[in-house]
Parts: sequence; C-alpha cells; structure tokens
Amino acid sequence: MQFQRWCRRALLLFVTAVAACSSLYIPAAPHAQGGFFSDMYQGIKDITELPSEVNELKESYRQTQDKLEEANATLEAYRQQNEALLEQNRELTESVAALTMAQQVRENQSRKLRIMILTGVLLIAGYFVVLRLIRVLLRR
Repeated sequence: MQFQRWCRRALLLFVTAVAACSSLYIPAAPHAQGGFFSDMYQGIKDITELPSEVNELKESYRQTQDKLEEANATLEAYRQQNEALLEQNRELTESVAALTMAQQVRENQSRKLRIMILTGVLLIAGYFVVLRLIRVLLRR
C-alpha cells in the first residue's frame, strides 16, 4: 500500500519535472529570452510606473472635470444672457406696440381735426354763398 503511494508520488514528481524541463527547453517567443531576472525587473518596473500612470489619469480626469465645469459655467452664462435678451425683447415689443398705438391715435386726431376745420370752412363759405344767393334772389 505504501509502495503504491510512493510510486504514485514518484510518478507525479517525474511527470511534473519532465513538464517543467520541457517548458525550459522549448524555445519561447523572443521577448522571453531574458529569463527570470529580466521578467522580475520588468514586473517591478511596471509596478513602479503604475503610480505615474495613475497620476496621469488623475490629472486627465481633473482637466476633464475643469473643462466640464467651464462648459457648464458658459452654458449657464448663455442661459442667463438668453433670458435677459428675451426679457429685453418683450419690453421692446411692448414699446413698439405702444408707440404704434400712439401714432395711430395721433393720426386719427389729426384726421378728425382736419375734417372739423374743413367742415367749419365749408360751413362759413356756404353761409356766405347762401346769404349772397338770398340777397340776389330778394333783389329781383
């Protein structure tokens, strides 16, 4: 029983060793030629470069946030300017309507005054014409 366990363990150890050795002797991709130390150096280098990359990402994020805040501020300024212009436009429209109405009232009053003056002149002229006609008729 123990002999079988020992054989199994030995066989497992042999298969593992053969697999490990065969992977050592199989030529790998060109970037794997450096070995353990170059891989470890590259790994440490990658790990030490991570904080700078994180800092770059943070800076990029901050710049993007600043641009977004600036765009929002510009948008808010445009919105307020638009509201002010709409209010000014409404006031100007009301002023134009009031001026137009005042102009129409003046024109109506002017027309009425001209008609009254013309009517008065015609009545006075008619009065003198009628008086002359009556005098001419009475003399005959």
